[in-house]
Amino acid sequence: MRNRIMRGSVLGLAASAVLAMVASPTAVAARDVALILDYTVAKTCQVYENYPKEGVIGNDPAWRIAPGEIVAWRYNVNTHYAMISDKKYRKSPTHAWWGFVDPTCIGTSVGGEPFPTPTSSYPAGRPAPQRILEGRSAVEADHYRTVDFRVTPGSVVDSRQEISSKGTLRDAANRFVIGNVDAGWHVHRTAERNAGWTKVYVPNAKRWGWVQDTHF
Repeated sequence: MRNRIMRGSVLGLAASAVLAMVASPTAVAARDVALILDYTVAKTCQVYENYPKEGVIGNDPAWRIAPGEIVAWRYNVNTHYAMISDKKYRKSPTHAWWGFVDPTCIGTSVGGEPFPTPTSSYPAGRPAPQRILEGRSAVEADHYRTVDFRVTPGSVVDSRQEISSKGTLRDAANRFVIGNVDAGWHVHRTAERNAGWTKVYVPNAKRWGWVQDTHF
């Protein structure tokens, strides 16, 4: 009996060691990869809260970025627009900080990120990546993950769900930002929920996506 117990303990320890060896590289890689990269601004440009197209309303015509400021690149929608985070608004409770801008307005990397980990790093002086609909990720081996910019529609259960506070529209629960919602807007809510997020259609943005439930 004692031998069986000892044998089981040894096997358990061995299995734990194997799991640790498998998990460790991923954990280290996740800590080392810089996700939301800070860049200089190359020229003065307008920023749009929601992707500018026919029927979209609510974009602030006064929102500009200019040389001397810092923005964070997240991904390119296409060759015409990239998703950025405007540093001067990152702590604003009233103004959007994620928005769309002409990629040629983005300068070179400054060698940092808004939310660094103790071991994350990224070199300065590099241009923004040219990948389309791919953003930095700690999940994938090449550190990039596909952005679902056209979220699959869902079945609406409430076509007049009011938004109570400014928030972001995501391609999945707590993933890539693909737009914004504002207080007082009404969205078409579905019953699809995940980790505190709900799939909605935003008429003012002409886009499907996920909104955090705290904004209802």
